[in-house]
Amino acid sequence: MSAQFLSRWGVIGVDGDDAVTFLQSQLSNDVAGMAESQLRMAGLCTAKGRLLGSFFVLRQGKQVFLVCRKETIAALVKRLSMFVLRSKCKVRDCTADYQLAFLPGSGLSSPMRVQWDEQGNATASLRVLNGTTPGFQLVASKVQAEQEVQEVNGDDNFEFALQQLGIAYVSQPTVEMFIPQAINFDLVGGVSFSKGCYPGQEIVARSHYLGKVKRRVFQATATGSVTVTAGQDVWLAGKENEPAGAVATAVNFNGQQYLLVELPVDDAEQSGATFTVKNDAGAIALNVQPPPYDVHQKGSVFE
Repeated sequence: MSAQFLSRWGVIGVDGDDAVTFLQSQLSNDVAGMAESQLRMAGLCTAKGRLLGSFFVLRQGKQVFLVCRKETIAALVKRLSMFVLRSKCKVRDCTADYQLAFLPGSGLSSPMRVQWDEQGNATASLRVLNGTTPGFQLVASKVQAEQEVQEVNGDDNFEFALQQLGIAYVSQPTVEMFIPQAINFDLVGGVSFSKGCYPGQEIVARSHYLGKVKRRVFQATATGSVTVTAGQDVWLAGKENEPAGAVATAVNFNGQQYLLVELPVDDAEQSGATFTVKNDAGAIALNVQPPPYDVHQKGSVFE
């Protein structure tokens, strides 16, 4: 099947002798321990454990590539660059250097793996290891001089595939809204609890080791023609004093709106619970379902 090119996603490059050790001290996952053949997810948090950005992480030699939503890149490059200090590395937006593409219906045999060719192009197979939903491939190809970037048509398909896997990500409306566990980042392999410190690590670890994680993301579909967007409040009928949660991601696919919504686990699993998103046009009903893995697990199963 032909590649479907992406316009809403871009690439941050971190290059230099200290690129790996620098990111090891900044991201929620273990960068130093990953091989070039591995694909990992990771987040960048505030000191309070709130996600500023989320990434698909690829590594080749002294270079690390962070694939994320394009509109978050400028702020993330600025934030990471603040902490480089004496580290021998440079953080830059290298979206213009790479053409990102989505290949549906492939990458099933070796999930979370990366193949590099001699030209430095990467093909990453993505599927949650403890889920049963079919995966796909994400391709990052170097753009040659004077090469025309392909027409874009794959973003909705790519983001729908992520929704089907139960993989949430940070976009501009949700910056600093969630700790990693609230969007199931620990359940899909985005958090290491055995690596060293990073910003927000104390908060993230406390949520992991002390008590039960009470908020998770669930899959949902929205009825009606009114568009639901990431960051909107989600309401539970009968509890009108405050929102129950928030929309983490939203995508329109084949005339249907597919969401990942952050909710209290007890409310989401309550029989007969009715959830809505409200706007000027009224209340939009949501059909909430569990993701394709167990939200009652605790912590990463990928270590």
